[in-house]
Amino acid sequence: MGWTAWLIAAVSLASLYGLGMVLYRLYLNAMALKREVDQAKSLIAQAQSFDELPIDAAKPSSSNDLSKLLVNRRGFVLKREKKAEERQHRLVQRIRDIEMDKRKA
Repeated sequence: MGWTAWLIAAVSLASLYGLGMVLYRLYLNAMALKREVDQAKSLIAQAQSFDELPIDAAKPSSSNDLSKLLVNRRGFVLKREKKAEERQHRLVQRIRDIEMDKRKA
């Protein structure tokens, strides 16, 4: 057997190996798709058997609860504003740190 026969055999084996890997990945993807379809079917069945959510009537808050809620809300608003301000400061600092004159390097 000459070197061409060995070359043809090696290329054939390599292509069969590649084809096997492609088919294996296709099999794995098909199994994953089957699991997702089965899960979707079960979720659809649950959704179709679902009747209705019970609605709870709203109840008024007392004046004591109102003051606590307003204090909590103000705290949330202040935290959000502080985070936005800190983010802006970090951005400005990053912009200041940018080297504008590239000729010095």
